[in-house]
Amino acid sequence: MSTLTQFMEAARSDRPVYISDVRDAFQREGTRPFHFHVTLYDDSVRRFALKVPRCEGAEESAFVASFLNAMLYNALSSLGAKRIDVYIDGKDAPLAAWAKGLDEAFQVSLPLAERSGYGKCLNVNQRTLATLCGPEARFAFRLSDIADEPEVPEPHPAPTAIPVFAALPERAKRGMLMGMDIGGTDVKLVAALDGRLVAFKEYDWNPAACALAEQLIEPLCLLTRLMRAAVCMEASGMGDRVAAQVFDRAATDGEMASAVTEMEALLGDRLRGFDGIGLCFPDVVIRNRIIGGETPKTYGMRMNTAMDYEAQFGKITNLCDVLKAYATPEGVVMNTNDGPMAAFTTAVEQAAAGTDLSDGFFAHTLGTDLGTGWILPDGSIPEIPLEIYSLIIDLGSFDQRRFPAPDVRSINNVNTGLPGTLQKYASQSGVFRLAANSLPDAAPKVFQGALDRGLFVKEDERLIVPTSPKDMRKPCLEYFMREAERRDSKCADIFRQIGEHLAVTWRETEYLLRPACKQRTLFGRLVKTPACFDLMCEGARRIVPDIEQAVADEGLANTGLMKQLAAHPVYTVAQFAQAVGAVYYACVGLLQAPSSRS
Repeated sequence: MSTLTQFMEAARSDRPVYISDVRDAFQREGTRPFHFHVTLYDDSVRRFALKVPRCEGAEESAFVASFLNAMLYNALSSLGAKRIDVYIDGKDAPLAAWAKGLDEAFQVSLPLAERSGYGKCLNVNQRTLATLCGPEARFAFRLSDIADEPEVPEPHPAPTAIPVFAALPERAKRGMLMGMDIGGTDVKLVAALDGRLVAFKEYDWNPAACALAEQLIEPLCLLTRLMRAAVCMEASGMGDRVAAQVFDRAATDGEMASAVTEMEALLGDRLRGFDGIGLCFPDVVIRNRIIGGETPKTYGMRMNTAMDYEAQFGKITNLCDVLKAYATPEGVVMNTNDGPMAAFTTAVEQAAAGTDLSDGFFAHTLGTDLGTGWILPDGSIPEIPLEIYSLIIDLGSFDQRRFPAPDVRSINNVNTGLPGTLQKYASQSGVFRLAANSLPDAAPKVFQGALDRGLFVKEDERLIVPTSPKDMRKPCLEYFMREAERRDSKCADIFRQIGEHLAVTWRETEYLLRPACKQRTLFGRLVKTPACFDLMCEGARRIVPDIEQAVADEGLANTGLMKQLAAHPVYTVAQFAQAVGAVYYACVGLLQAPSSRS
């Protein structure tokens, strides 16, 4: 039995068929060359040399085509591209026919609003091209015979000097600074005054339900006003008059707005702006602009046919400009994706501990989706989409494709409809999917418990985790995490499988991005308990025996602000590390500002 036949049998049996295993097998056994060159935004070129086997019948041909489409899609989702040049043997008629259909498969000529499936990655790519290369830039596939494939020079080594990290803790000792970690289910904020953390806020929300940009922006502005007022009250000697209850998670928008109005009236001309605001937003962010537009966080706006989505998203793109109203005229607002913020936070803390930083940093946030952050050895963030949660890692699990994407049992991506992406494998959604598919038979009492508690709800033919009238996503995850603390439980196996998916993620990011850093630091709700982190590491070693994974916990605390967070009686590093990291990210902007160099 050929390896291709084995893959097909596994897929039909609803088992995962990892793309990394398929690539390895095809490289060993394939006889048909398929090479592609990715021209990146900076005009450098990445070469990927693949092989595929001969196919027998339409089903095998479709599987091989799904592998090739996934490889191109993954390159576009992670690296982005000005163009992709495809090189094949022109005499290979089936492969040539597939390659000639790439424009149609990826919907190159369709308007952004009409694209689906593979075409969605080109929406992100087009917005990135417009930001970096001008509004007229357009992506293209080009097809050539492999005999005409040019040589591709090896990339130049990245610089290794990273002076910026050592200066950030000292800069954070001066002025009013705020950090905001914007997630898919909550927003976490911290504010510092002359090196002291003086305010914390956690705010539950569901941005995917927002049909208008203002519904997403206005709560963020209200939270920023609340933090600004609280810090100014502390600076004015009135910290004891700040209403503590409005910093509770249960405080309503109306209660916060009333408290802000009262504090601003008390402060009068003593109300001032922040010197620096740092934030991370769960979307592609390049040069402080939110430009992706294809994540679940803007799902409500994309589905609102009464409004022009590009116009609505344009308001989100300029979030930094909106928040600048709450900074001083000389103040800065610095934004990046939540994944790079996780990596940046790790870098700052490791630098403070004297760790060797010469390989850069690589981190994942495991929350609503899988966030990814990559910091280069010189401390910079690559200007690429890095949409790792969109990578296709599973070409199998055919039966789970029949469920619609919102069904927790489905492996189909909510944004694109494509099956097998990391969104449903190494995230909160991955836990829900594995639980919903395995527990009815393996642990029926645990599954029934989820139903009885309203964590899973049957809605028509779908099984969902409800988000209204009460958002049950966090309680649902916490339920399965508690069950997983018994290592012999079926829920423990769920977190081992999440670990396997992280190891496949490691293999794909190694192949596509080639980072010098081999270790992965994990942030987020899925790793906040040692038991679940250990289970994920156990599962990951099944795929990559020598994988190195670290957890962002109190051991991360080396800088002044992070040590204060670790010592706090209520809030934890696992919760607020990225918000503190965002404070230091604001300091990057302050150090780069002309006034700091004078």
